[in-house]
Amino acid sequence: MAFNRFRPTSHFIAPHSWSNDPCGAVYVPETGEYLFCYQWNPGTTEGGNCAWGMARSKDLVTWEDCPPAIRNGITTSYDSLGVFSGSIASRLIQDKRVLFLFYTSVSAVPIHWSIDYIEGCESQSVAVSTDFGNSWHRYENNPLLRAPPKQAATTGWRDPFVSRWKSLSILLGIDPSTDYMMIASGERGRSQLHLYQSNDLLDWKLVSSILDVEAGSRISPVAYLRFGMNFECASFFSINQRDYIIVGVEEDVTSKRHNQRYTLWLCGTLVIEAGCPKFEISSHGLLDHGVLYAPHIFRDSEDRLLQLGWADETAQPYMVRKQGWAGCLTQPRELYEISRPAIDVVKTQHIWNLDEQGGNVTTLGIRPAPQLRGLRDAKHSTSLSSFRKFQGTNCDVEATFKHILGNEKFAFNFREAPDSVEVTKVIFDLEDGQITVDRSRSSVQNLGANFPDSGQFCLVLGEDLKIRISMDNSILEVYANDRFAITSRVYPSLESSVGASYDFGAFSEKNVEFKFWEGIKNAWPGRDANENSLELFSLAEAKDLMPNLGSSNFMIQAAMPA
Repeated sequence: MAFNRFRPTSHFIAPHSWSNDPCGAVYVPETGEYLFCYQWNPGTTEGGNCAWGMARSKDLVTWEDCPPAIRNGITTSYDSLGVFSGSIASRLIQDKRVLFLFYTSVSAVPIHWSIDYIEGCESQSVAVSTDFGNSWHRYENNPLLRAPPKQAATTGWRDPFVSRWKSLSILLGIDPSTDYMMIASGERGRSQLHLYQSNDLLDWKLVSSILDVEAGSRISPVAYLRFGMNFECASFFSINQRDYIIVGVEEDVTSKRHNQRYTLWLCGTLVIEAGCPKFEISSHGLLDHGVLYAPHIFRDSEDRLLQLGWADETAQPYMVRKQGWAGCLTQPRELYEISRPAIDVVKTQHIWNLDEQGGNVTTLGIRPAPQLRGLRDAKHSTSLSSFRKFQGTNCDVEATFKHILGNEKFAFNFREAPDSVEVTKVIFDLEDGQITVDRSRSSVQNLGANFPDSGQFCLVLGEDLKIRISMDNSILEVYANDRFAITSRVYPSLESSVGASYDFGAFSEKNVEFKFWEGIKNAWPGRDANENSLELFSLAEAKDLMPNLGSSNFMIQAAMPA
């Protein structure tokens, strides 16, 4: 009972034990499959790293477990204490698909921005697959990069993200097929993103510290957000003519956010300063206003840009130990660009990028990936009364509020007990410009955090409010107008907390378009729903001796047909 009590069923989640960052997602066209990897520490519900867990899917909806891609190396190796987050780059070499799994190899701990950096603790390495991810082999000349640019002053140097970046190659006047590796980092008093380049994915040279900011400084003069003490899990991409970076921000102990961290997106321009490329910020915002962290991006089969994140537990530690697992991934989200006439935008200026010549403003759009429609049953209700009658822990809601004045407040209530003894409220307060997941009464026994997850949100002129809420047992994902998201975790104490209701005040329900899906599908049909063994993948089964690869020439030869 404890194993399943708060366990999501329609989300990507490890079979058991601790899991955290999504660290390698890729579509393999030859097999028509997606591979997702994640940080996994099998055998315990406590944080740590032992392996890159892995699963595969044809549709991003239902998943099948695979053996881990890689796990910690032998005791004396460069990665004996961790195979930290990274990314997978997919390339055709001599008409053969080759997957390059880049990761941070860890040989000493602890590692944290608040303590002295241990020399040699982090390096960057690669493993390679030539059989579509069925087996992975460490490169014999690992590590690829052995030391951070700032040496002893470093606060962190990890999570290599590898991709091509056409706009940067054009700026530098080099081959657009050049690959770049972005490593999240920092030095005492500053947060930094270091960029490297390569023509063969094996030999890397430092290009520049493309973003270098003072710890605690405001991101812009009009913003309330500040940079933190260290960066993690950074990546880059371009949409239309604009360049973006998304990054995890580690804050100091004064932060009131979950585990003192948040996830940031930055829009800007690549420029040359003193002969080196730099990123100039023009707009920014939160990728998620709740617990989502460790953002990871990839392209789907239709070349849409999708994003994953880690949804950490906010339950009491004893509850996590009892249930035998910790953490899941958020549902995949599509990142795209929204454009509006500049005259429409009067608030939250920091999220909008102004095109004075075109008279438009743009911002980063965030919405559920279209593949997630496959989790829903074909039938749905359009009646608000059906929502009031709902009894369950798993559903999906869409609503559009029309003809609004801008001073309304709308609330949807989930995991509600009789007489609202327990209830989690999702509140859209248009007058205050806030969207909140109110957890003050989510658990009468205080099994989890009770402070709100909340963020700024303002409609633009003439805009309807369009919301989507996905509830999957203990995880809530809330979206508004395809540019706002909150991820929250709740842990009701009462078995009767399965009801739902709403409160729109005096607002006419005639102005509400509503859709409601009950019972979202199981994402793991091949698993035993009652599995509660931390030995599902024993370490002996997970262990892969991984024969070494040689030089890049050997990789090319290995990729060629016999």
